[in-house]
Amino acid sequence: MCLSIQNLSKIYGNGVRALRDVSLTIPNGMFGLLGPNGAGKSSLMRTIATLQEPDSSSITLGDVNVLTEKDAVRRVLGHLP
Repeated sequence: MCLSIQNLSKIYGNGVRALRDVSLTIPNGMFGLLGPNGAGKSSLMRTIATLQEPDSSSITLGDVNVLTEKDAVRRVLGHLP
């Protein structure tokens, strides 16, 4: 099941820009997410896991629209921070 993210952005209420126009495609398999503190790793994962709303984006997991079909995403995706 391919994960596709297009132009993902997130700015928190205090003005912190966590994500800026992130676009990537991840095919089937296992992948790691590495980066320094404050790079936006947790914000990216929370958004993919439907735990927070992005300011703008298009995210699909296979044929499922992550932003509009949250229950369907939660049936197939696990997130353990």
